Amino acid sequence: MSLSMRIQTAVWRVEDFLRHSSHVRNLNAIFLVARAYASNVEAVAARHLSRALAFSENPALSRRITASIMKRFPPEFTQGTWRQVVEDIPNYRKILESDPQLTRSILLKAPGLNGEKGVLLLYFEYNWIRLICGLSDSEFDWFNHHFDVILSTSWSPTDYAALALFLGKTTGAVFVQPCNHAEREKLEGLHPRIVALDSMPCDWINPAFYTKKDQERPIDFLMVANWGGFKRHIDFFEALRYLPKKLRVVLVGQKEAGRDSEYIINLAKRLGVPQALEVHQSIPIEKVSELQEEAKVSLIFSRREGCCVAAVESLFAGCALGMRSDAHVGPLDYINEKTGLRLRPGHIAEDLRRLLEISGSFDPSSWAAGEVSCHITHQKLNQSMEEAAQVGGRPWTRDLVLPQWRPYPQYVNMEDAEEMRPAYEELHERSPRVFPRSGDWTAK
Repeated sequence: MSLSMRIQTAVWRVEDFLRHSSHVRNLNAIFLVARAYASNVEAVAARHLSRALAFSENPALSRRITASIMKRFPPEFTQGTWRQVVEDIPNYRKILESDPQLTRSILLKAPGLNGEKGVLLLYFEYNWIRLICGLSDSEFDWFNHHFDVILSTSWSPTDYAALALFLGKTTGAVFVQPCNHAEREKLEGLHPRIVALDSMPCDWINPAFYTKKDQERPIDFLMVANWGGFKRHIDFFEALRYLPKKLRVVLVGQKEAGRDSEYIINLAKRLGVPQALEVHQSIPIEKVSELQEEAKVSLIFSRREGCCVAAVESLFAGCALGMRSDAHVGPLDYINEKTGLRLRPGHIAEDLRRLLEISGSFDPSSWAAGEVSCHITHQKLNQSMEEAAQVGGRPWTRDLVLPQWRPYPQYVNMEDAEEMRPAYEELHERSPRVFPRSGDWTAK
């Protein structure tokens, strides 16, 4: 490895510590609280407090920040402040101005008679903002009267300012599907109306797509991850330097933050990776599944992100799963004696060698089918929504339809799509700026 690469790697390590250290994150949270109390601008103070809550990793500190938010900016009485907070975020503002229609969202139930509400599964925080800020007050009041929403997060921590705004615009239970079970306590601590669901957004995988999991597996290591820096290919590449040259190593990804497959290949060369890497960029989901079914081991090296659907897909495909033991990534909870190994920082090459040797002793697909499939998640969610309707004194005469993620939300049964079509069309007719036509909701 060249001297310049050694220096660059050292810089990355320092940045990595500052970004992921719990102590640094808690200090950042305290600093943001101080800035909030020093600010006389309400929206600025609210934004600092919501970001402080996101950074906090100490339960006692999180509770104190939550108390400060509820005392100074209770969502029910400060909608205007929270709306200004989210609309001042450049990414949200750009989306609202240039692309306001919902994407990657799906109706799980149409409204019924006598106040029976429909259910919308709303993926990604930017879609929450499209819904809240894109509808007029009267349009949102009608929607809120006829639908419950499941706010499916895309990252952990989620955007607490967006969540506060949603609380302020609604009166009933706010259902949140967190990306990490470790965040559930913080979410429910924010407000008594929040229901943090016992499932994650990555738990909608359908086992039916993985039928060849018992075939021969010629791929030793597979990493399905976009080329962004947070996916930490550098960890994998450094470990590969200490593993046999003959290993078959496959990378699947897509462009992210200015990085493409050429960047990744050059990074591997600069780090001295001895294996001949097989690299695929932006391939169809069907091809990704084929590669997963051919792999002995699937790897995720992120320190922090959302659910990482690829990790759960790998389990259904029968791959032994390896993830860093210090990762704040939802599916880390799914690594156990039946599914794979948690990789120890400082011993990753050693642990990868062992994981490859024992990969055939795991049974990840059976475990996943019994614990986190779309069918299991549907049962959990249906029960939670039915119980909430009963507590609220509202009827529940029809269950939710069954969705799956492939590689966006869609219906398992096409007849369900036809059943939901009138509800899609009514939403579009009432608010075409926000609600697309029935066939255009998910694929963007």
